[in-house]
Amino acid sequence: MAPLVIKYWACHGRCRGLFQMLAETSTPYEHVTDMGAFGAAHFGAATANLAPPIVVDGELVLSQTVAVYTYVGKKLGFTCGIDTPAAEAQALQFMTDMNELHSELMAEANAGQATGDVAALQAHLTGARYKSHLAAIDRMLQGAYFFGGEAPSYVDHYADFVVTICYEKFLRPVEGKSGDTLAANAPRLMSMLAKLRARPSAGQLPDLPAVPPELVIPAARVATWK
Repeated sequence: MAPLVIKYWACHGRCRGLFQMLAETSTPYEHVTDMGAFGAAHFGAATANLAPPIVVDGELVLSQTVAVYTYVGKKLGFTCGIDTPAAEAQALQFMTDMNELHSELMAEANAGQATGDVAALQAHLTGARYKSHLAAIDRMLQGAYFFGGEAPSYVDHYADFVVTICYEKFLRPVEGKSGDTLAANAPRLMSMLAKLRARPSAGQLPDLPAVPPELVIPAARVATWK
């Protein structure tokens, strides 16, 4: 059987959780980083797949991060507690909420690119919407372990990649100004991720940067925080 193929840039990014699930199950895979070979419609290819990550498993070619994590997670057995239609709907809600967390942070961070500041991001991080968003996500984690129970699921791995890219691109650079907004507003989430990141498989990720360095908010912009 041909190995599963992951088409994505040379970083962990949105594939962090995929890499860890594959490592934990010793599943062989190929990581294609050549953008010309992605086969993404947004980059000019005549395909049904908009953008990376794109996963190829035999004849199946799948994109959209929620779909990819759900498929790979179920294929590899990362389904603890997600065994009813209700649980699957809650898993979808949780992943969608996580994705929107990143989208809103990215929008506010990008708003300051032209003006060279972090004013919009500062207003967002200190405002009620961001805090209520994290608090709502945190309320969905009722157990002492992971999203669905005592073992990690694809939902936990999805949350890990979202928090990682949000932190590395937007939150870490301003943490000296804002404080640790993740721990302050989503303690259950961060406790769950600490357990996930302590697993041996977390040390078996490919030797790649978490995010492309050019996507990290530069120090000159951080200095404009008031």
